[in-house]
Amino acid sequence: SMIGRGTQILSQIVEEKAMSGSFPLVLGGDHSIAIGTLSGILRARPNTGVLWIDAHADLNTPDISESGNMHGMPVGLAMKEMGADYTMIPGFEWLGKEGTPMLAPNSIVYVGLVSRCSIFDI
Repeated sequence: SMIGRGTQILSQIVEEKAMSGSFPLVLGGDHSIAIGTLSGILRARPNTGVLWIDAHADLNTPDISESGNMHGMPVGLAMKEMGADYTMIPGFEWLGKEGTPMLAPNSIVYVGLVSRCSIFDI
């Protein structure tokens, strides 16, 4: 897929810039770019901590996503514990390569999360 290939290219660029000592700052219009950003920085610096500022955790994977939208999956695809099957997403097989560093659950801090529950659901 175009998104898979685009995030793979972004991942390679982020890794190269981080390995050269630069601070890669990636700006984009859709959360799916974080797939490439997280992957690239984790390959260059496996012990990276992440500050995720968002109303959503973005922990979905293809098998648990209600919508299938990639913008809800960046963190879920970066964490081994989420058990993502990368072969389910055409173009994202590169994420599942053996030895690819993954984000540890204790390496992320969320700021701004909101609940999908309302007082009427209680």
